[in-house]
Amino acid sequence: MLHLNPLTEQEFQDYLAFMISDHAREITKNFNLTLQAALEESEMMMSDLWKDGLLTEGQYLYNIQDSTTYEKVGILWYGLIPEINQAYVYHIFIDDLHRRKGYGKKTLELLQSMLKQSGIESIGLSVFGKNDVAYQLYKKLGYKNTRISMEFVL
Repeated sequence: MLHLNPLTEQEFQDYLAFMISDHAREITKNFNLTLQAALEESEMMMSDLWKDGLLTEGQYLYNIQDSTTYEKVGILWYGLIPEINQAYVYHIFIDDLHRRKGYGKKTLELLQSMLKQSGIESIGLSVFGKNDVAYQLYKKLGYKNTRISMEFVL
């Protein structure tokens, strides 16, 4: 069983720093961008999505905690899009030591249950093309492709 606990302000600041650099590395791996351009894009995205910090309406950021061991195993970030009654998973991150133990699956199942109870009708997410482990997990849980982006690098 898992618990979702809101981040403190310090944890939020640490997460922003991590997310900006981690997202930039993923952009660089998956798209034809320099690291500097990817960092700028990541910083802009994070400042736009978190314009009021932890008080930003419609954005939710949680530590994922194992309720048996009380150990933090990862972080979940999602937002609500009320106009289409959908949630969007921006980031699910399981710490290296806790990967391949079912925490990602359990986190998504918990989120699906919570959102269904609150009346949300669907959950959207994106996965980088080179993240096959995550892609396979989403497919296994019943997520369907709604769009595919492709690129040919010359």
